[in-house]
Amino acid sequence: MSASTSSHQMSFGPTLPGAPESPTHHRPKRLWMALRLLAAASVTMAVSACAGRSDLGFATLMSEVPVTRAVIVPPPGGPFVVAVLQRDYQDGLSQEIALSTASLTTGQNAFYVTLYNNTANNPEIPSSLSYPALVPDKIQQEMEERLPGVDMRTSLVYVQNKFGPFGFATGRSATGDTCLYAWQQIEPSAPAILVPGGVISVRLRLCDADASVDQLLRVFYGYTISAYYRQESWNPYGEPASPPPGFGQIDTPMYPLNLGGPNAAEVRRRTLYREPRRSLPAPEVQRRVIDKDTVMPTTAPSPSAPSAAGSTGYPIVPPPPRE
Repeated sequence: MSASTSSHQMSFGPTLPGAPESPTHHRPKRLWMALRLLAAASVTMAVSACAGRSDLGFATLMSEVPVTRAVIVPPPGGPFVVAVLQRDYQDGLSQEIALSTASLTTGQNAFYVTLYNNTANNPEIPSSLSYPALVPDKIQQEMEERLPGVDMRTSLVYVQNKFGPFGFATGRSATGDTCLYAWQQIEPSAPAILVPGGVISVRLRLCDADASVDQLLRVFYGYTISAYYRQESWNPYGEPASPPPGFGQIDTPMYPLNLGGPNAAEVRRRTLYREPRRSLPAPEVQRRVIDKDTVMPTTAPSPSAPSAAGSTGYPIVPPPPRE
């Protein structure tokens, strides 16, 4: 009997100290080490892949939107929209609507509009709007920022457009351009506690080399607001105006152009005045004055002039010379 146990025989007893270990005991350790190496390699590859990405980030909160998304539309024939920059807030948004510029004054013609909402529509945005206040110091600061170096004079004339009253200031730049800065705040007249609310703040900065103040003011008179919030609690315009007294009532006639009413307009008929035709004088025919004692010599007919005899085919004989 051999003293050593065969390699293919199983041993159920404890392994004696100093006895050689079987190769099957090293296989689980090697497999575990391989798995650890594979996991470490995967983590290293993932970290290197993340470090290699180069996503571009922007430090500004403004974003450009299409010109068709402009909150304010200029009147027909006015300056056209060039670009629209928008910033979103929890309770509203603001836009800078760049307009076409035809002046040498530093700066860009633009509408500045802000829409305020009563409720927070997007809680993911951290910033929110503060309720605007129309105070002279704030308006003066805005004019200094958007019209640097231009002496602006605030007008004391009361004016209003279809959205209500507004204020404006005018000035002339160093290059000779006429400049206008107008401001308006559209909000309901009643307190917005139990009634629909919302506020629209509008500013216009406009300079032109050839336009007058009246022409620049027409832009602020004719602009249109083309955006709104789809909720019942947002209505900065208030209740619509009531119709005029007597509208739709009996015994209250209404005439076009006040014709036939108590303040009937005077109708002036246009009479056509035709000037009589002036007959041109007949041209004077210069006549030769012949003295009765003067005898005009008779001219002989030209040899080339045909006569009645020439029609018979015979030759024409010239007459003899006169003595």
